[in-house]
Amino acid sequence: MSPQRKFRRIVPAVLAVLLAAGIADAALNLVSLDQEWSMRSDLHSQVASQKRVMRDDYLSYIGNRIADQTPYGNRQWDFFIVEDPAVNAFNLPGGLVYVNSGLIAEADNLEQFAGVLAHEIGHGAARHGTQLMTRSYGYSAIAGLLLGRNAGQGKQMLAQLVGVGVLTNYTRSAENEADKLGVEYAYRAGFDPDGAADFFRQLLDMRQRRPTRVEQFFSSHPLTEERIRNVESAANRYPDGRLIRDSRNFQNFRSRFR
Repeated sequence: MSPQRKFRRIVPAVLAVLLAAGIADAALNLVSLDQEWSMRSDLHSQVASQKRVMRDDYLSYIGNRIADQTPYGNRQWDFFIVEDPAVNAFNLPGGLVYVNSGLIAEADNLEQFAGVLAHEIGHGAARHGTQLMTRSYGYSAIAGLLLGRNAGQGKQMLAQLVGVGVLTNYTRSAENEADKLGVEYAYRAGFDPDGAADFFRQLLDMRQRRPTRVEQFFSSHPLTEERIRNVESAANRYPDGRLIRDSRNFQNFRSRFR
């Protein structure tokens, strides 16, 4: 029996067992790592067709410094600035991270910025995007994509997922996992892990004063006091040391967007 025929016979049976057991939830992922990273070009093309994006050496340096702490640091990660005054950032499968210029402007220091960036990298390292893809399209469509059938349909699927924001509509448990991983990765990269919680509190305050600036962020990153306390608790588990809180290079970078 060919590998493809065996795949078609085994996966539905496995999925049926998972469903019967009640564990085929958001964590189920039928997309391999190689398949995920092969989507990068098509996914980025969809973003670039909708938004004005650009690369930046400093952003790439900070991003890759954090991404190197993940289990997938040996794979390619790319970081882009989205020219948008709204405060937001998002991750797409295959190591793609996008940060709005508005978020850069609002981060007071490097530890805050690194904390938010590490959170998005946490989503990528946990592979939340391809979990959402599996849940949204189910076995038949994902199996076809994995087996290389109908490349045009695969691109159409990715375009739809990006266009309606499915790949960033994370569950509460996914957000909590990305918070925890982000704190760990920021610390291991040498940044003060308190940064994410500090920035989240700043956003809660901004929501009262300038709600339209943070509407995008809150729609995809629901924030509660409990969640912020959990991030603070995770950060407190790491010992103080010679950690980076700010730098002149970051302030120069930030000044370009203020």
